[in-house]
Amino acid sequence: MASFLSMDDPQFWKQYPEELKELVELPLEGVTGLAYFLLGDRKDNPPTVVTLRMGPNWTLPRHAHDCHRFEIVVQGTLDVGERILKPGDVMMTEPGVAYGPHIAGPEGCTTFEIFSTHRGSYVTLVDTPEGRIECDVSTREGMKKMEQAMLRDMEAKGQA
Repeated sequence: MASFLSMDDPQFWKQYPEELKELVELPLEGVTGLAYFLLGDRKDNPPTVVTLRMGPNWTLPRHAHDCHRFEIVVQGTLDVGERILKPGDVMMTEPGVAYGPHIAGPEGCTTFEIFSTHRGSYVTLVDTPEGRIECDVSTREGMKKMEQAMLRDMEAKGQA
């Protein structure tokens, strides 16, 4: 049976596995929508599509994932440093390759990210002066750990 949802449908933004409820419902400044679509059974660590709706000029800090990632811009623009992506443009990263910071355009930006594993969709890898650390952002503790690591990295680079 096929399922159909529109990003304009409030139900679209209520799609996520129960273990990510805290992450999705956590108010994140600048994130105006977050949805997760698992492409298989959770127990199999399936590929996962994450829809991220970013407010105007919101910055996604530099980080990596331990899986392959394919991102498609569907609304707005996204400054990725080397160029500005517009609807239909894509970006790909291999496991462990850091990307960012990415900055949403003045009109905001919505992307669909396809992760080769579900775990890779919510566990980020952040480089710090002490080395790379893993942050499970599905928990408040993991989110705080990531924010602190990114702040330490920015301070070390004189950007904070």
